[in-house]
Amino acid sequence: MKKLLMVVLPLLLVACGNPKVTRTNYNLLDVGMHYSEVKHMLGEPDWCDDFDRPNECRWGSEDKYIEVNFAARRVVNTSSAGL
Repeated sequence: MKKLLMVVLPLLLVACGNPKVTRTNYNLLDVGMHYSEVKHMLGEPDWCDDFDRPNECRWGSEDKYIEVNFAARRVVNTSSAGL
C-alpha cells in the first residue's frame, strides 16, 4: 500500500498543476511588482521567453494559467485563463 501511494500521489500532484495558480493569487499581482516577488508568490514559472531576463512568463497549464509581462523585471501586464 505504501509503495502504491508513493507512485500515485506524485502523479496526482502533477495532474492538479501548480496549486498557486489561483484567482486569489492572480488578484494579488500588481503593476510594478518585481519579478522576484511574483516568483515568490507563484513559484518557479513553467515557461519564460528568457529565464535570465524575462519579458513574459507563464505559470500553470494550457487551460489554467497566469501570464505576466515584465519590463525591466517589473510587472507591466497580467492575464489569466481557467481560474
